[in-house]
Amino acid sequence: MINKKIIGRIIMVAVIFTFHLSPFTSAKAQFGDYGVKVGVGFATMHDDLSTKSPILGAAIGGYINYTFVKSESVLEETFFLQTGLNLTRKGSNFEEVLENGASLMYREGFYHAYYLQLPILACVHYELPIRQAGHVVGFFVGPSVSYGLFGRYGDRKITPSVTSTTANYDVNFNGSEEDRKVFNHLNRLDVSAIIGLSYEYKGLTASFYIDHGFLATSEGTDILRIIENGASNNVDVKIPNGNNVSYMLSLSYSLGSFMKE
Repeated sequence: MINKKIIGRIIMVAVIFTFHLSPFTSAKAQFGDYGVKVGVGFATMHDDLSTKSPILGAAIGGYINYTFVKSESVLEETFFLQTGLNLTRKGSNFEEVLENGASLMYREGFYHAYYLQLPILACVHYELPIRQAGHVVGFFVGPSVSYGLFGRYGDRKITPSVTSTTANYDVNFNGSEEDRKVFNHLNRLDVSAIIGLSYEYKGLTASFYIDHGFLATSEGTDILRIIENGASNNVDVKIPNGNNVSYMLSLSYSLGSFMKE
């Protein structure tokens, strides 16, 4: 598991650096490139108890860069900010063995949710000093805010009796009232840290990044808690909270620039 304190400190440094740019910049700093971005990878959830198998993580959206190319500053060639909006797929498959008195209870399920995500990334890039120009490597880090929109939830108690429940996860209140009640305990808001590396050539950028959530998806229980109180004896099973984590590969393509020649 990623050390949350280390990531938190990296984000803090990035934010402080971002908000103290004025001594190094002039009024010529401006919006630069904009484009589209798609990504795939593995999404899972971190907690201390459950056995998990990753699901297909995905992201699609757009980005815009705020550049300092014409600022006549030390940031001119190396630094820019990036933001945008993405639709991301997060969640996990799930299984566990729980003690229920003298017997064991087996349980499995899944949580597949789609989030609208707003990242704010501090990016450093460097053009490689090779004969063919235009090969650029980079590093980026920063926070993002996400809100769960829709998805699918499933919970299956295998023993001592076989029961299962699935429900839609949405903010538009489609479906039945009972389906919506299943998600009343969920925290749709997530604040995460993104850290990654990139390679750019001729407007096409390939990136690898980790997106680690810091807000528990459920207060007091895991994301796939037993919907009704226990499989027997009306015992509500409490296990640790879960945090969304994604390991992603993405491709972005520049569609143009706001900068004037």
